[in-house]
Amino acid sequence: MTVSYNQSVATSRPWTFLALIFRWRGSVWKAIWIQYSVWLGLYFLVSAIYRFILQDYQRQIFVQLVDYTGARLSYVPLDWMLGFFIAGVLRRFWYLYDIIGFIDNIACSTATYIRGDSDRAKQYRRNIIRYCELTQVLIFRDLSMKARKRFPTLDTVAAAGFMMPHEKANFDQIQYNYNKYFLPFNWAWALVYNARKEGLIEGDYYVTVISEDIKKFRTGLAWVCNYDWVPLPIIYPTIVCLAVHMYFFVCVMARQYVKGSENDPNMIDLVFPFMTSIQFVFYMGWLKVGEGLLNPWGEDDDDFETNMLIDRNLAMGLKIVDEGYDKTPRLEKDAFWDDTWVPLYSEASAHEKRYHQRQGSLAHIKLSRSVSQVRMVPRDGRRASVVKERIVNVKPEETNESRGNGIGDVFRPSSLLNLMKHAASSHSLERQQSPGSFRMDTLSPTSPTTDAKEYESDKRD
Repeated sequence: MTVSYNQSVATSRPWTFLALIFRWRGSVWKAIWIQYSVWLGLYFLVSAIYRFILQDYQRQIFVQLVDYTGARLSYVPLDWMLGFFIAGVLRRFWYLYDIIGFIDNIACSTATYIRGDSDRAKQYRRNIIRYCELTQVLIFRDLSMKARKRFPTLDTVAAAGFMMPHEKANFDQIQYNYNKYFLPFNWAWALVYNARKEGLIEGDYYVTVISEDIKKFRTGLAWVCNYDWVPLPIIYPTIVCLAVHMYFFVCVMARQYVKGSENDPNMIDLVFPFMTSIQFVFYMGWLKVGEGLLNPWGEDDDDFETNMLIDRNLAMGLKIVDEGYDKTPRLEKDAFWDDTWVPLYSEASAHEKRYHQRQGSLAHIKLSRSVSQVRMVPRDGRRASVVKERIVNVKPEETNESRGNGIGDVFRPSSLLNLMKHAASSHSLERQQSPGSFRMDTLSPTSPTTDAKEYESDKRD
């Protein structure tokens, strides 16, 4: 069963993940306790032999073995191996969840486009849903151990109501060496075609919509089968698992406390391998994550709930096409019809701190109060005689009352300099100059008159 913990981590606190550490279901402790117990038993067995059984010359040989193995533990690149392995397995896991199959789209399109209140129309809608779900049951019982225990034979599938007796007989008539997952989908598409012939579907476009939804559902289940048929190469998980277990098997010797060690002469006799135990939890737990995600169709705590999905899809699909069909509420003016709409909150949440509206990082920047007009001029001075200048009045709400936080304050030195240049060089702009105006041509590297003179000289040449 998938372990849900989202509510426990909904709000970030310093102790949020501490609560997860002490859970048992789906925890790292449940995953590694057997391996850790075996490893700890081997460690204390070797430690007892060194402390109480070996002679002095034997202890010298033992110290050499500890130094030799401890100096070469870095030969095993566990970080890289586990990192690449978990990344690849995690991608497969989430892709399988994306295509596992939810029947809602098929049910909604079927209920919308197959019209009619007669029993005939209702049978069309219900059987299309049931046939699609029947295929999912057939596939899940070949992939998931939970579904296989629920439906050990095809007769149990029929006994559960997913197949009628005459449909089971039809299904058994086709005998060949491969699976028959396609057959219920053929029945569903045939029902869509017959519904169109009987006039229950108003147009060919609606037939295409329903067929496409069925096709997407079928394609997803086909990829689920493909990922089961072609898993990761067996050498990949094998070598990672072997590397982790061999690493800690060597640690049984390499992490022992010994006297006279050349690698660590200041070694402290803690008796209990504290630091190695922490390393064991991290690396072995990391490996268990990969083992759990490698095949999510088993009976681990975090494997897919296939039986729940089967029950949910059938119940949801039949409710949509049956009780949800043609139950649209009548049209009335909604509660937000007036322009004087005020958002309402529960009394408990109304006193919480207000949320911040999302806007651009410079949305609060406004013009200085000293700017009353914005003069729009062409950037290219050669077109000054063709394009007319325009003056835009600045509204009071578009200015900033506080100083040092406005556009006019930011660009004031360059704007004054360019205004002086234009006033001295452009006679037309000089006549239209008004006090307190803000020019939008401050980015122009040269004055219009200089460009105009260059343009006239180029024409004479």
